[in-house]
Amino acid sequence: MDVTDRERYKRKLAAVHDIATSLQAGTSAESVYERTIEASREILEFDLSVIDIAADGVLRTVALSADTPERATAEMSIEKGLAGKSYRTGESLLIDDIQAHPEAEPQGPFRSGISVPIGDHGVFQAVAEQPGAFDESDLELAELLVSHAESALDRLEHEQQLERHNERLDQFASVVSHDLRNPLQVAQGRLDLAREECDSTHLDAVAQAHERVETLIDNLLTLAQTDSQINAPTAVTLADVLDSSWQAVEATEATLTSEIDKTIQADPNRLQQLLENLFRNAVEHGDEDVTIRIGPLPEGFYVEDDGPGIPEGEREDIWEDGYSGTEEGTGFGLAIVEQIVEGHGWNIRLTDGSDGGARFEITGVESATE
Repeated sequence: MDVTDRERYKRKLAAVHDIATSLQAGTSAESVYERTIEASREILEFDLSVIDIAADGVLRTVALSADTPERATAEMSIEKGLAGKSYRTGESLLIDDIQAHPEAEPQGPFRSGISVPIGDHGVFQAVAEQPGAFDESDLELAELLVSHAESALDRLEHEQQLERHNERLDQFASVVSHDLRNPLQVAQGRLDLAREECDSTHLDAVAQAHERVETLIDNLLTLAQTDSQINAPTAVTLADVLDSSWQAVEATEATLTSEIDKTIQADPNRLQQLLENLFRNAVEHGDEDVTIRIGPLPEGFYVEDDGPGIPEGEREDIWEDGYSGTEEGTGFGLAIVEQIVEGHGWNIRLTDGSDGGARFEITGVESATE
């Protein structure tokens, strides 16, 4: 490569890097395909290029340059041809003479080409009617361009999956909120009528069952909402949230002591839910007179109790939906805690408390300027 070629390569390299922003701004897979083909023509100076996407065991053309003949877009099995090989192996190919290659199945009078896999999505190919039309620098630039396209397609795929996931969560929350609460309200109304007609301990048991179902519904809704609804963090004084969280738990025999005077960046509503569930976990797993302490850490805070603690062999299981070490627990409290922590980008660790109970350390928390 002489000086002129090196300068040309540097210009193309810079232009390919610049195109990454445009590709990431794509709002659909189709726009990414078209922009990639456009860049291959304008920047890499490939006259004939095509993008094939894999689906149902075949490669189907989704974008091609204007000069590429239609016959070059025939659907092909991923088990055949150079495109199929490139897709299956995940390796790029540089072919000087397609007609002489034993695995090639050219769809036209093409003599040379390059084939670059687009991750799990498909394959980018450029061809020419002259042998030896591409060199290693062409392949390197094509691989760089395709890597940007792959990143953009991965992002779009993730966003689509997240959107579908959130739609399912919304549907689930609607079912839980209406289809379960309505019959529960009817049952509670019937219970009130039954109390007017007789006095039975069985009715107390029914009332307790209703309360447990109501708690389960609230926790399920919290799980569904927390997964996708962490609002923009604001400056929150932990002492203020502690008071409201503790009042919500209604543990009259338990004691909360605070050694923290800290302002952090958090979604205040979700932070309150986090603390409520940690407090409730301590009350449910400890004695009625359990003592709960909250204190500062260099990049966060801890919540610990003097209860029986959590056996080391069960510590990996406590974050699972439905896990509970007691009959009174719903099994969703710590799963909610973990989701809130992850939604904020924090970390949580369970260890032994200073008095033998459980200690939850939450770190990665950003302090706020008061």
